Amino acid sequence: MPVGKDEWNAGRKWETIEARILAFLKTNRDKGFSADEIHNGLGYKTGSGFWDILAKIANILTIQNALETLVREGSVKAKTVKETIGEVTYYMVA
Repeated sequence: MPVGKDEWNAGRKWETIEARILAFLKTNRDKGFSADEIHNGLGYKTGSGFWDILAKIANILTIQNALETLVREGSVKAKTVKETIGEVTYYMVA
């Protein structure tokens, strides 16, 4: 169903996931974040149900793809850090 002019004007501007990630990282310039931390930082909330977990996986995969694009274009740096168990890749604005 179409929206009227007032509803249209009340809406917020659509931004790409890359733009949202870059804005988040610029706001937190002095820190590196994992894809999961970026997911949470962008305001995604996840419940504990099966469909909630599937949605979180889909969102993190989308964020991961966007991060790879940002790294390729040089807007974001990535480093893999050894953790107690395994390694985690962290991202920081370039």
